[in-house]
Amino acid sequence: MNAPSQSSSSSSSSTQQSPAATMAPPPAPLAGQAPSTDAFLRDFTLVAEAAKRAQMAVMMRDFESVGLS
Repeated sequence: MNAPSQSSSSSSSSTQQSPAATMAPPPAPLAGQAPSTDAFLRDFTLVAEAAKRAQMAVMMRDFESVGLS
């Protein structure tokens, strides 16, 4: 009775592979192509500018009633 369980455990362990072995390597970048992060950096700059403007608007609103005496 032990023989079938041994053969099934050895066959299941031999069929398991690590995820790194089954993954394909990423494609190499082309020489004339712009980096793929340019679009994200451009959008990040726009978001940062909008956040800075919103922060300044809130500060102006909050400090509007502050006066120096």
